[in-house]
Amino acid sequence: MYIRDRECLSWVTIPENITVINNWSTDSLQTMIDGEQVGRAFSNIIANAVQSMKGKGELRLSTGIDGNYVWGRVEDTGCGINEENLEKIFEPLYTTKPKGIGLGLAITRRLVEQNSGSIEVTSQVNKGTVFTIRLPLQKKEVKVA
Repeated sequence: MYIRDRECLSWVTIPENITVINNWSTDSLQTMIDGEQVGRAFSNIIANAVQSMKGKGELRLSTGIDGNYVWGRVEDTGCGINEENLEKIFEPLYTTKPKGIGLGLAITRRLVEQNSGSIEVTSQVNKGTVFTIRLPLQKKEVKVA
């Protein structure tokens, strides 16, 4: 995965009272993706996480490998998403924000899926939200002699 954590974070303004815990390690992970598309997907999730914390909280970024997939996770200590809204957040034009247009997470999902990945979300009201993006690992070629 050639997504640089600093790039994703540079696209989002992080307020002083939000602590970023960065356990994002992408150097040894290889996957066939469009780094710009997936980077935009992560930056959108990070921006939403920051907005949900209303200027204060903790943002945790982490990566890992699970079977044939690499995953990237964004966790926040924000307001959380209630169950009714959780079922709708990826629908185009659905928003709970006063000035939102409801395309951010719909586009995010589309970008992830265009890269053969999936996106999952779990949330608890008043505790926070976790978004996990899974992308297939690059298969190593086996040469037959």
